[in-house]
Amino acid sequence: MDLVAVALPRAWIIAGWMCVLPTLAWAARAAPWPRFAESGQVHVWFGGMFCLVALWSLQATVGAGFTFHLLGVAAFALMVGAPLALLGVALAVAVLLAVHGGDWGNAGIALMTMGVLPVAVTMGVLRLAEQFLPPNFFVYVFVGTFFGAWLAYGAAALAALTILALAAEPGTRVFGEYAPYFLYLGFGDATLTGMVLTLAVVYRPHWVSTFDDRRYLDGR
Repeated sequence: MDLVAVALPRAWIIAGWMCVLPTLAWAARAAPWPRFAESGQVHVWFGGMFCLVALWSLQATVGAGFTFHLLGVAAFALMVGAPLALLGVALAVAVLLAVHGGDWGNAGIALMTMGVLPVAVTMGVLRLAEQFLPPNFFVYVFVGTFFGAWLAYGAAALAALTILALAAEPGTRVFGEYAPYFLYLGFGDATLTGMVLTLAVVYRPHWVSTFDDRRYLDGR
């Protein structure tokens, strides 16, 4: 779902930046910088960004520069929280562009599809699960992580495919040839997220900012 190397019309590029810049400004203000600097989570943040770049580098390219790969953003958001995840994805996209090349103007639209949308969906699913489902460890793992990551990947893929179909390639090719790949990748991304978060909450629960021992283990 990587659009950084796709030739997009100027209107799409401008719209992407108009949407993403206020979001990043909010993330910079909302990020828990004092607590972040005093805790070991700073290492989780940098490690998460490194993992994103590595994961996105394992990609395949089709059509006019459109690439698809696992995302990993849901796991990153659940580990560090939405504001830090958005800022981390922005830095990861910058590193990806610097290392692998692409159109820097497309970074705004790439951040929307690869960062803002999946982070919003992931955190939205988690909040709905907290509100309507029992405070149970398995609810967090299967609904908050696995289902949330699957839905986030699907939303990000659908957005990227729609933009590609509207701005760069014929819709019949995009949804007829490219879309089936995302069915498999979405399941893989959800499985990876579930595995990573399960291991983290078992062995390093203090690394996971969205996991509350009192709620998911004690049921309070």
